[in-house]
Amino acid sequence: GRGTLEKSAIMGTIGKKISMEGSTTTSAEGSTPPLGKGRVSMTASKKRLATAWFIGSGMLFLVLMAQTLLGYYGDKAKEAWAWFMPTIVPTLALITSGVVISGPLGKSLETETVDQFSYRLSLVLSIFYLIVVSLTILITPFSATPPLELMKLSNLWLAPIQGIVSAALAAFFVSTK
Repeated sequence: GRGTLEKSAIMGTIGKKISMEGSTTTSAEGSTPPLGKGRVSMTASKKRLATAWFIGSGMLFLVLMAQTLLGYYGDKAKEAWAWFMPTIVPTLALITSGVVISGPLGKSLETETVDQFSYRLSLVLSIFYLIVVSLTILITPFSATPPLELMKLSNLWLAPIQGIVSAALAAFFVSTK
């Protein structure tokens, strides 16, 4: 019936949209050949990863700054920042340098592709990590554990996750073709 035709049309449109996401314009005529099975644009992937990291870490920075200015940590604000910096900055620096560097030996990234699984894994793990860090900061007012103790305790789960995120990002950056 009509519902089946509408579903088919919608699924066809969705399928076309999905297949177009993995393509890039390479010829003067404007054709959009696929990037290759399981490959995505390196430039677009780096931009998405950088966006996730800058928005996530920027929001965390603002929350911690507001808490500091409002005296939430009292005379131990330096300890809160000493926890925050190694939690965020190393990976943020990796992302920043990966976006700034135009490619191996100065090649343009416009035609470079990256393994789709590596990209998606890096993005999902990055977002998960930033959420866990956010929860650590945002849950402190509701926890019986003092804020700085909770931050120190969180290193038990944040350090392994950060290591996994770093490994995923390394796989992402070396899967370039």
